[in-house]
Amino acid sequence: MKRLSPLRRISIGLVLLTISILLTGDLFFGVMSEGPDSRLEARRRLTEALAVQFSSLAAKNDFDTVQVTLENVVERSSDVLSAALRTVDGTIRAEAGVHSRYWEDIPFDKSTPTAAQVPIYMGNERWGTVQIRFTPLAGIGFANLLSSSFIQLIAYVSITGFFAYMVFMRRTLKHLDPSAVVPRRVKTALDALAEGVVFIDEKSEIVLTNSAFRDQSGSTTETLLGIKLSDMNWMRPAGVHNIEDPPWQQAIRSGKKQVGTRMCLDTPSDGIKTFTVNGSPILDDDGKSRGVLVTFDDVTELEEKNNQLHELVAKLKGSRDEIHRQNEKLQILAARDPLTDCLNRRAFFERCEAEFAVAVADESPLSSIMLDIDHFKNVNDTHGHAVGDRVIQSIADRLRSVLRSIDIVGRYGGEEFCVLLPGLNTDQAAEIAERLREQIEEHTCEDVNELERAVTISLGVASLQASTMDAAQLVDAADKGLYASKNNGRNRVTRWDDLNEVNVA
Repeated sequence: MKRLSPLRRISIGLVLLTISILLTGDLFFGVMSEGPDSRLEARRRLTEALAVQFSSLAAKNDFDTVQVTLENVVERSSDVLSAALRTVDGTIRAEAGVHSRYWEDIPFDKSTPTAAQVPIYMGNERWGTVQIRFTPLAGIGFANLLSSSFIQLIAYVSITGFFAYMVFMRRTLKHLDPSAVVPRRVKTALDALAEGVVFIDEKSEIVLTNSAFRDQSGSTTETLLGIKLSDMNWMRPAGVHNIEDPPWQQAIRSGKKQVGTRMCLDTPSDGIKTFTVNGSPILDDDGKSRGVLVTFDDVTELEEKNNQLHELVAKLKGSRDEIHRQNEKLQILAARDPLTDCLNRRAFFERCEAEFAVAVADESPLSSIMLDIDHFKNVNDTHGHAVGDRVIQSIADRLRSVLRSIDIVGRYGGEEFCVLLPGLNTDQAAEIAERLREQIEEHTCEDVNELERAVTISLGVASLQASTMDAAQLVDAADKGLYASKNNGRNRVTRWDDLNEVNVA
């Protein structure tokens, strides 16, 4: 069975007390009595009053006024069914209602609770009778009891009094100090805690605080008592976005302890403070939450230290990233030829050695191309070194446009380039070398307008053989093919294996 709250129990008790006072007052003073005796007395007085009035009117033969009076009595009184003025010989001189239907056949000089008769005299002789037919008197049944005005009054007092007392008690209890009933030793123990402690009821209203929380919030007992804890200036800490409800609301709703929630409070004197908040529900005998014990651990100083540490770490990270970027730039400068952006000789051979090791381990093809610009000294002598540099740049760009992204290009010397082709055999490498030769011969003049005739290149091609011991031997084989091309008229591609076949022959 659901237990009533203390506020409802107090209100019901006050209503019962009020009803008891009403019943006791009626018992001693009868101020609320409305029994059959009082109604009979009222009927008797009405009949006698009419008899006195009608005696005067009958003496004047003013029966019209008698008629009007009777009609008004029947119309306005719910107790009266009919009324008539009858002479001693039984003649009806005035009536209201269907008197013949309602009137009882009773002796001429008798009356009953529902049929009243009062004689009218003229001088010493009886002239007639005033007859009034009333409704039956109500008994003491349940239905009649409910229609009693006294019972209705009690019902009204019970219903309205209950709600009135609830409102009054709620406002009264709100201004009472619950801490007044807390033993001093308990208050002393709570005030000795470094953590802030707050007791709230099921409506989240504060009923008790310790001195630590009052100091932390910059408030007094009077300003805190009775307000909702949630109505204080709470804020989310920076970086915290998952607090749907404060922990005390979650504890009330779930009936479970809430631990370690970070919250910030904007205090009037010390600015924004950061707390670690815990909430433990206070359960009654039925396991229902009747309030929450909330603790506040001030971690403002620790939070500030953490923020400073985070800022320092961020600065260090920024410095590290900047150093990393500068190192990358230095590595690029150290590994790249500044004129062509190709690998320089040292960096090219480092890559060659790595690719050579992979090819040997995987038993995969690996080829190399050596190329040299034909009659490059004439270009410099005729057009100057600036044009010569542009020719070298143009050839580097054509190499990159023809080669694959995985191919490696290095500037081997002044006008010499070396290309490493992972995964390609001699035939494939020779095809690429021929395509390079054609591209450079056809387009160099387009790239360098000052040239009067096409620039050509000589190339040598070599591939990984069983007798090749290292990357330097592979490059040296391609270089021998290059010299063979130069010796045989330039502007051509010579394969290293073709040279071996000639030597064998």
